[in-house]
Amino acid sequence: MAGTRILLVDNGSYEPAATLALRGLAQEVGKLIGQPVHPVSTMHSTKIDPVLLGGVPAVIFEGAVAQAKADGIDELVVLPLFIGPSRAITEYLPKVFADAQPGKMKLRIREPLFGDDGAELTGMLADNLRETGWTKGSGTVLLCDHGSPTPEVTACRNALAASLRKELGLQPEELIACSMERREGAEYDFNEPLLEHALQGAKGDAVILMLFLLPGRHAGPDGDVGTIAKEHAPADLRWKLSPLLGTHFSLPALLMMRHDLPPVNLKAAKNIVIGAIMLSLLWPAAISLCLPKGTLNLPERLLLWLGGVAVILGGVYFYFRAKSRKKA
Repeated sequence: MAGTRILLVDNGSYEPAATLALRGLAQEVGKLIGQPVHPVSTMHSTKIDPVLLGGVPAVIFEGAVAQAKADGIDELVVLPLFIGPSRAITEYLPKVFADAQPGKMKLRIREPLFGDDGAELTGMLADNLRETGWTKGSGTVLLCDHGSPTPEVTACRNALAASLRKELGLQPEELIACSMERREGAEYDFNEPLLEHALQGAKGDAVILMLFLLPGRHAGPDGDVGTIAKEHAPADLRWKLSPLLGTHFSLPALLMMRHDLPPVNLKAAKNIVIGAIMLSLLWPAAISLCLPKGTLNLPERLLLWLGGVAVILGGVYFYFRAKSRKKA
């Protein structure tokens, strides 16, 4: 078998600029990790004429899995180039992998970019906002993402908006989270407001702060976001687009961090923790069986029990720390 192969996976685009940017980012991440990182899309990109990609065809995940299987790869590690837990990475990638009948090959999908609290993305968005020339009080900030059918993804966007407001000292009306588009139906109302509606209340030198990673049909120079702003912004509103997150200098380092923090086997961890708790509860009975009756008084037995619990919990802690370092 041939070890581990790392894939940097985005959603995919019909625009050559998106695939070319993905390739450049994969090279940067590979330099930091010290291993090749393969640029792969979930779909779409194979429709691009290879001539527009320097003669090298784009690769989608289905093809990457087939190639890894043919190469005898042990494990595929996916670095998701996604803000939050999109269904593309929680459902689509695992299904494609399973359908490929991978045999003993494993699939490990790292955390999306938001991570636990989005702290790194908050800093990157603040940098991109300032790069437009924005200053506090100069105008409304519209934090705009594509719009998702998954509430958890929109929750990441809203959490980033709240975090940015706190960092920049802004009121809710000064920084508004919005969607480029949404699906029909009340069940998708969590995407509101749409960008076209949020623009109506914007003031001053408004900035559309792009929660997009790579250029493409939506986020490119002449993309859908810019078109919506041209068509729906009030005539007297001055507006501009921020840089994309994919251009930020610290994105490769964030992806390296996602690679170096392997996912925890939750089922195994749960079993180990439950076992440790049960062992801690049984420790007093073990003391009673091992020591003659009357050997220790109650305070001494209590101290001995607490010491035993500390040893057990300490052992669990060092076990998980060792496992984490080994995987990393």
